[in-house]
Amino acid sequence: MGLSKLDPRTKLAWYVLMINFSLISGTAVQLSIVLLVEVMASLILMGSLKRYKAMIVILLLLGLQILVVQLIFCREGVLIYQWGILKIYSQALPLAITGILKAGIIVLASMHFFTSSSPQEFTLMLIKFKIPYRFAMLVGLSVRFLPLMKAEYISIIDSQRARGLRMESAWDNLKGIFPTFLPFLYRSVRRATETALAMELRGYGRTKTRTFTSSLELRTYDVVLISGMLMVIIISLTSKILPLI
Repeated sequence: MGLSKLDPRTKLAWYVLMINFSLISGTAVQLSIVLLVEVMASLILMGSLKRYKAMIVILLLLGLQILVVQLIFCREGVLIYQWGILKIYSQALPLAITGILKAGIIVLASMHFFTSSSPQEFTLMLIKFKIPYRFAMLVGLSVRFLPLMKAEYISIIDSQRARGLRMESAWDNLKGIFPTFLPFLYRSVRRATETALAMELRGYGRTKTRTFTSSLELRTYDVVLISGMLMVIIISLTSKILPLI
């Protein structure tokens, strides 16, 4: 059973479960176990982690930022090093590791949820949650536009390069934001206007309900998985809330 065969509501329950664990887990050991479970689930359901190569690079950069921030601003624990105004405390590294693990769990769970469902599944899921289709369609439409906008921006960059814009180094890319972003903004507004006009001419929103080419139905394994994950969430939240009452 692949990840794409699961109902999007099952994936949403998994997403909420992982976010819950990342927020309530306080130690690096607990967070490491949760992250390991996520990775194993990815290997079982998807067979490989190749699609997450870019995410690993982003996490490394994010982890470096978290480490630097904690080393500079953390004031918990015992002072272990001082150089001028820079003071490094003993809790800086543990807090940085905890933050990196939390970020890894959240990012990986987000990748699971947002890359394994189609735009139409997002729309149908929101409609199942009794959200009016006029608003539910906007989510699916936005997801569909992301690859189009990426292609538009790459096309603009190629056009500007053909006109002599240098984009060879990081500084050139930084300077090239304005001559590439403004045309991209114009094209985005134009495409949104054309899409809105086309939908209006086709009578979008004139009726309270509408039909779709497919529908969502919870299968037995979806019900079992959702029930189990909701039970785990309730138990974990209860165990955290009861001692405070």
